[in-house]
Amino acid sequence: MKPAAALLVFLFSAYFVNSRRLYKPDHVGIIGGHSIAIENAPYVVSLRLNGSYHWCGGSIIHEQFVLTAAHCMVPHREFKVRVGADKVDEGGKLYDVEKKIIHPKYNNLTSDYDICILKLNESLSFGPKVNKIALNDRKVKLRSRVMLNATGWGYTQPEGKVSQYLRQVTIPVVETFLCQLIYGLNNRITHRMFCAGGNGKDTCSGDSGGPITKDNIQVGVTSFGSGCGKIPGVYAKISVFNKWIKKTIEES
Repeated sequence: MKPAAALLVFLFSAYFVNSRRLYKPDHVGIIGGHSIAIENAPYVVSLRLNGSYHWCGGSIIHEQFVLTAAHCMVPHREFKVRVGADKVDEGGKLYDVEKKIIHPKYNNLTSDYDICILKLNESLSFGPKVNKIALNDRKVKLRSRVMLNATGWGYTQPEGKVSQYLRQVTIPVVETFLCQLIYGLNNRITHRMFCAGGNGKDTCSGDSGGPITKDNIQVGVTSFGSGCGKIPGVYAKISVFNKWIKKTIEES
């Protein structure tokens, strides 16, 4: 991109983003996607606030551990995890969360280090509808335009409600430099983040904490965005957190 064109993109994007409230979700759905069976993504779970309603997504990474976003955690509230279900409020099995482990460097203001591990009260039984997903150890390169799959029960339109059925959308990785121009100087895209989506395909409210994958390898955790489907969403980059995840599981 020529310097003059880049400047125009920056000025337009800064106005576009700052002209409305930045969407840092209380719980960030799939815009422009399609319904899928849980057998096609048996690692996806629904995180239930107070055990009663869908709050965030998550992914099974171990027989007793689930990965989600740090911003999904609400102080002094209990959570349950529904596994093995296509429908957000039916089927599968509910598990109590025994322990919540937020990354110690998580910053609520910047959404940096937006990752959290949940320890369940008992081990899962794996099968066609419940299984763990492999985590990216830098095998998958997040180059511009690489296509990824985001999955969850989130809103199917910006002003809507949580989807009753599990959905998935395929979205391209967006170059970090361009993504930073779009978000402006007040919302830094760090090397622990990457961007994907836009142009009518995106994650939205209710998808936070859920997985974004490539060839059945989880490369990211849904973190934040601004306006569902209009500009790229931002995801926590799994490869940066691998050592912390493994150590946390071993010590918990």
